[in-house]
Amino acid sequence: MKTLRRLLASMALVSGLAACATTADAPEARVSLPPVAETENARIAEITARELDRRARHEPDSLAEVAPQLRALALALAGPPPQAAQTVPGGQPMSGAPEAMLTAPSLWHGIHLASYRTMANSVAGWAELQARFPGLLADREARIEAVTIPERGEFLRLQAGPYDTLAAARAACAVMTGAGEYCLPVDFSGRPLADAGPALSR
Repeated sequence: MKTLRRLLASMALVSGLAACATTADAPEARVSLPPVAETENARIAEITARELDRRARHEPDSLAEVAPQLRALALALAGPPPQAAQTVPGGQPMSGAPEAMLTAPSLWHGIHLASYRTMANSVAGWAELQARFPGLLADREARIEAVTIPERGEFLRLQAGPYDTLAAARAACAVMTGAGEYCLPVDFSGRPLADAGPALSR
């Protein structure tokens, strides 16, 4: 995340310089384009797009240091395919993010709360933890990540998030561990647990 923030800061500087060096026909080219929305995210998106376009054309090697963030962002913007589905441990079909999302580094931080063998136990475990820690987990999303542990087999990792910083994830874990629960800061990857709800009712 620090690398991405440094890149965005440099993009803002480059954007300011580029605005001073526009050609005579640049204003005419922009007349037909709608204005960028007056929000921070919209401005960041415009600056990011312009700087990435410049680097992709003239300095492609400079993108290597933010390649994981670029890949995760591209996947997030593309969204899941319409018919994405997979069978996970326990035999339950689970739809959600494309398969590549499972190995893409996340732009956010999360907390690993527990590991289960089946999707049904994952859903029940999440509901139990939310009831026990409503102030901490009520507004968080649950995600599931399928993993294979050597000599133990397949598990479903229950994760909650997102958290903007590692410090925020660690603070949440401090509350959990202080109450006797397992908690470990992790990348907020995997598939949304909510996607598995319809499959469980069949």
